[in-house]
Amino acid sequence: MRSVGIIAMISLAGTFAQAQIVTNVIDSFTTAQTLSVVSGYGTSTIAAAGAIGGYRTFTLNVANTDEEPVTLISSTNSRRLNLNSPTGATADFTVTWGGLGGTNGLGGVDLLGGNPTASQSSLKFNLRSTDWPSTFTWSFTDTLSQTATYSGTFPQHAATSPQVAYDIALTSFTGSINWKSINFITLSGGGVAELDLSLSALNVPLSIQTTAMAPVPEPGTWAAAALLAGVAGFIHWRRRRVDA
Repeated sequence: MRSVGIIAMISLAGTFAQAQIVTNVIDSFTTAQTLSVVSGYGTSTIAAAGAIGGYRTFTLNVANTDEEPVTLISSTNSRRLNLNSPTGATADFTVTWGGLGGTNGLGGVDLLGGNPTASQSSLKFNLRSTDWPSTFTWSFTDTLSQTATYSGTFPQHAATSPQVAYDIALTSFTGSINWKSINFITLSGGGVAELDLSLSALNVPLSIQTTAMAPVPEPGTWAAAALLAGVAGFIHWRRRRVDA
């Protein structure tokens, strides 16, 4: 009988120590969107299912000596974000995720899945292909307008190769923000002539993944478990005396 109480305590402790993966999807690109700009500045905001906050904004700033437009596309069939730049064109792009209208913000989204700190969380996405190396920047802004950023590089990478997987720890971002109250998320890049770029969300959506530990039980919970074990031990002791 005492062993039953001990097993109950071990089981309780195991339950509360178990880790779980919490995924907050930023965008799975299940809603199509296209922005085409020949030269100059252009913007497009749509209601996007599968995007955090429900709205996605594209912007392009294009310098172009060609008559063919630069396009930024969310493709639903292939679940990709594609930048396509013709000969003679250089474009800077930004993708912003926000609330209603794409400008009101997310209203304080918790990206840490209940985790108290960002130390167990990372940003995940895949590069499918790019014809030239280029830089990119992710920015997260909280409801107090504090911003954390991370800048990296996309290498030249063929579509026939395995995708390049990015797993960026949130602790690698520069800037101190409240990750449990996010208002805007942006991805920007480009700035390279004739750049064609493709990010894939088919298998791994743009997301924040957190390894969240189950909460430690309250002292009363441990006390109840200890009481259960004690009662079981007492009953076992009494039975041994009666049998004797």
